[in-house]
Amino acid sequence: MFSTRARIAAAATAVTVLATLPVPAAAQANREAVLNILVECAKIDDPTARLACYDNNIRQAGGVARSTVPGAVRAQGGGAPVMPAQGPGGFGAETVRTEQRVRAPDAQVDSIRPKVTAVSMREPGIYLVTIEGGAQWLFTDGVDASFRPPRVGSIVEIDRAAMGSFLMRVDGQEGIRVRRQR
Repeated sequence: MFSTRARIAAAATAVTVLATLPVPAAAQANREAVLNILVECAKIDDPTARLACYDNNIRQAGGVARSTVPGAVRAQGGGAPVMPAQGPGGFGAETVRTEQRVRAPDAQVDSIRPKVTAVSMREPGIYLVTIEGGAQWLFTDGVDASFRPPRVGSIVEIDRAAMGSFLMRVDGQEGIRVRRQR
Protein backbone atom coordinates (compact mmCIF):
# COMPACT_ATOMS: atom_id res chain seq x y z
CA MET A 1 0.00 0.00 0.00
CA PHE A 2 1.21 3.51 -0.73
CA SER A 3 1.17 6.15 1.95
CA THR A 4 -0.91 9.30 1.55
CA ARG A 5 2.28 11.32 1.14
CA ALA A 6 3.44 8.99 -1.66
CA ARG A 7 0.06 9.27 -3.40
CA ILE A 8 0.13 13.06 -3.17
CA ALA A 9 3.68 13.14 -4.52
CA ALA A 10 2.69 10.84 -7.37
CA ALA A 11 -0.32 13.01 -8.21
CA ALA A 12 1.79 16.17 -8.15
CA THR A 13 4.42 14.49 -10.33
CA ALA A 14 1.76 13.33 -12.79
CA VAL A 15 0.34 16.84 -13.05
CA THR A 16 3.84 18.26 -13.53
CA VAL A 17 4.56 15.77 -16.32
CA LEU A 18 1.20 16.49 -17.95
CA ALA A 19 1.87 20.21 -17.76
CA THR A 20 5.11 19.82 -19.73
CA LEU A 21 3.58 17.86 -22.65
CA PRO A 22 2.98 19.76 -25.89
CA VAL A 23 -0.73 20.62 -26.10
CA PRO A 24 -2.81 23.43 -27.61
CA ALA A 25 -2.38 26.83 -25.93
CA ALA A 26 -5.78 26.82 -24.16
CA ALA A 27 -5.22 23.34 -22.71
CA GLN A 28 -1.67 24.29 -21.70
CA ALA A 29 -2.95 27.38 -19.87
CA ASN A 30 -5.53 25.24 -18.03
CA ARG A 31 -2.86 22.71 -17.01
CA GLU A 32 -0.57 25.49 -15.80
CA ALA A 33 -3.42 26.89 -13.69
CA VAL A 34 -4.06 23.44 -12.22
CA LEU A 35 -0.35 23.00 -11.50
CA ASN A 36 -0.28 26.38 -9.72
CA ILE A 37 -3.30 25.36 -7.66
CA LEU A 38 -1.66 22.05 -6.69
CA VAL A 39 1.48 23.93 -5.66
CA GLU A 40 -0.75 26.03 -3.40
CA CYS A 41 -2.37 22.83 -2.06
CA ALA A 42 1.08 21.66 -0.98
CA LYS A 43 1.29 24.65 1.39
CA ILE A 44 -1.74 23.53 3.46
CA ASP A 45 -0.70 22.29 6.92
CA ASP A 46 -3.69 20.08 7.71
CA PRO A 47 -3.26 16.71 5.91
CA THR A 48 -7.00 16.18 5.42
CA ALA A 49 -7.52 19.64 3.94
CA ARG A 50 -4.41 19.24 1.76
CA LEU A 51 -5.65 15.89 0.39
CA ALA A 52 -9.09 17.37 -0.24
CA CYS A 53 -7.44 20.22 -2.14
CA TYR A 54 -5.53 17.74 -4.32
CA ASP A 55 -8.61 15.56 -4.87
CA ASN A 56 -10.82 18.49 -5.83
CA ASN A 57 -8.28 20.02 -8.19
CA ILE A 58 -6.84 16.90 -9.86
CA ARG A 59 -10.16 16.52 -11.66
CA GLN A 60 -9.28 19.71 -13.57
CA ALA A 61 -6.30 17.86 -15.06
CA GLY A 62 -8.43 14.87 -16.07
CA GLY A 63 -7.61 12.74 -13.03
CA VAL A 64 -10.08 10.85 -10.87
CA ALA A 65 -10.01 11.29 -7.10
CA ARG A 66 -11.21 8.68 -4.59
CA SER A 67 -14.81 9.06 -3.52
CA THR A 68 -14.54 7.19 -0.22
CA VAL A 69 -12.28 7.21 2.80
CA PRO A 70 -10.74 3.82 3.62
CA GLY A 71 -11.04 2.73 7.26
CA ALA A 72 -14.04 4.88 8.20
CA VAL A 73 -14.76 4.82 11.94
CA ARG A 74 -18.25 3.99 13.19
CA ALA A 75 -19.75 5.16 16.47
CA GLN A 76 -18.73 3.22 19.57
CA GLY A 77 -21.37 0.77 20.74
CA GLY A 78 -23.00 0.72 17.30
CA GLY A 79 -25.24 3.73 17.88
CA ALA A 80 -24.87 7.34 16.94
CA PRO A 81 -25.67 9.92 19.64
CA VAL A 82 -28.23 12.49 18.57
CA MET A 83 -26.28 15.61 19.48
CA PRO A 84 -26.39 18.80 17.42
CA ALA A 85 -23.26 20.93 17.23
CA GLN A 86 -23.58 24.04 19.36
CA GLY A 87 -22.41 27.20 17.60
CA PRO A 88 -18.66 27.49 17.15
CA GLY A 89 -17.93 24.50 19.41
CA GLY A 90 -19.20 20.95 19.22
CA PHE A 91 -18.57 17.98 16.97
CA GLY A 92 -15.76 18.58 14.46
CA ALA A 93 -14.95 22.07 15.78
CA GLU A 94 -11.32 21.10 16.35
CA THR A 95 -10.82 20.91 12.59
CA VAL A 96 -11.97 24.46 11.83
CA ARG A 97 -8.97 26.69 11.13
CA THR A 98 -8.83 29.71 13.41
CA GLU A 99 -6.17 32.25 14.26
CA GLN A 100 -5.88 30.86 17.77
CA ARG A 101 -5.67 27.21 16.53
CA VAL A 102 -7.76 26.18 19.54
CA ARG A 103 -8.26 22.44 19.68
CA ALA A 104 -11.00 21.03 21.86
CA PRO A 105 -11.46 17.47 20.62
CA ASP A 106 -14.55 15.66 21.78
CA ALA A 107 -13.03 12.18 21.83
CA GLN A 108 -16.19 10.56 23.22
CA VAL A 109 -18.40 11.37 20.24
CA ASP A 110 -17.66 9.54 16.99
CA SER A 111 -20.90 10.36 15.18
CA ILE A 112 -23.82 12.79 15.29
CA ARG A 113 -27.27 12.84 13.69
CA PRO A 114 -28.28 16.53 13.41
CA LYS A 115 -31.15 18.16 11.56
CA VAL A 116 -30.31 20.17 8.43
CA THR A 117 -31.28 23.86 8.62
CA ALA A 118 -29.92 25.06 5.24
CA VAL A 119 -28.33 23.65 2.08
CA SER A 120 -26.64 25.56 -0.74
CA MET A 121 -24.82 24.35 -3.83
CA ARG A 122 -21.36 25.94 -4.02
CA GLU A 123 -20.57 24.44 -7.43
CA PRO A 124 -21.93 21.45 -9.32
CA GLY A 125 -21.75 18.47 -6.96
CA ILE A 126 -20.38 20.46 -4.00
CA TYR A 127 -22.84 21.45 -1.24
CA LEU A 128 -22.57 23.49 1.94
CA VAL A 129 -24.82 21.99 4.62
CA THR A 130 -25.78 23.96 7.74
CA ILE A 131 -27.00 21.91 10.70
CA GLU A 132 -28.86 22.90 13.85
CA GLY A 133 -26.59 24.89 16.11
CA GLY A 134 -25.07 26.73 13.12
CA ALA A 135 -22.21 24.39 12.19
CA GLN A 136 -21.51 24.29 8.46
CA TRP A 137 -20.13 21.26 6.60
CA LEU A 138 -18.75 21.47 3.04
CA PHE A 139 -18.52 18.49 0.67
CA THR A 140 -14.84 18.00 -0.17
CA ASP A 141 -15.66 15.55 -2.96
CA GLY A 142 -18.08 16.30 -5.76
CA VAL A 143 -21.12 14.06 -6.13
CA ASP A 144 -22.75 12.97 -9.38
CA ALA A 145 -26.16 14.01 -10.64
CA SER A 146 -27.86 10.91 -9.20
CA PHE A 147 -26.97 11.95 -5.62
CA ARG A 148 -29.92 13.20 -3.57
CA PRO A 149 -28.64 16.19 -1.55
CA PRO A 150 -29.98 16.74 1.97
CA ARG A 151 -33.07 18.91 2.36
CA VAL A 152 -33.93 21.38 5.08
CA GLY A 153 -35.41 19.41 7.97
CA SER A 154 -33.83 16.08 7.07
CA ILE A 155 -31.50 14.22 9.44
CA VAL A 156 -27.93 13.47 8.30
CA GLU A 157 -25.29 11.32 9.96
CA ILE A 158 -21.77 12.70 10.29
CA ASP A 159 -19.07 10.22 11.34
CA ARG A 160 -15.44 10.64 12.23
CA ALA A 161 -13.33 8.84 9.63
CA ALA A 162 -9.68 8.12 8.97
CA MET A 163 -6.94 10.72 9.47
CA GLY A 164 -9.13 13.37 11.06
CA SER A 165 -11.65 13.46 8.24
CA PHE A 166 -15.45 13.16 8.37
CA LEU A 167 -18.10 11.36 6.33
CA MET A 168 -21.69 12.56 5.91
CA ARG A 169 -24.45 10.08 5.07
CA VAL A 170 -27.66 11.38 3.55
CA ASP A 171 -30.76 9.17 3.30
CA GLY A 172 -28.81 5.89 3.32
CA GLN A 173 -26.57 6.87 0.40
CA GLU A 174 -22.82 6.25 0.35
CA GLY A 175 -20.87 8.54 2.71
CA ILE A 176 -19.48 11.77 1.31
CA ARG A 177 -16.27 13.26 2.63
CA VAL A 178 -16.98 16.63 4.31
CA ARG A 179 -15.05 19.19 6.31
CA ARG A 180 -16.42 21.56 8.89
CA GLN A 181 -16.31 25.19 7.78
CA ARG A 182 -17.79 26.91 10.81
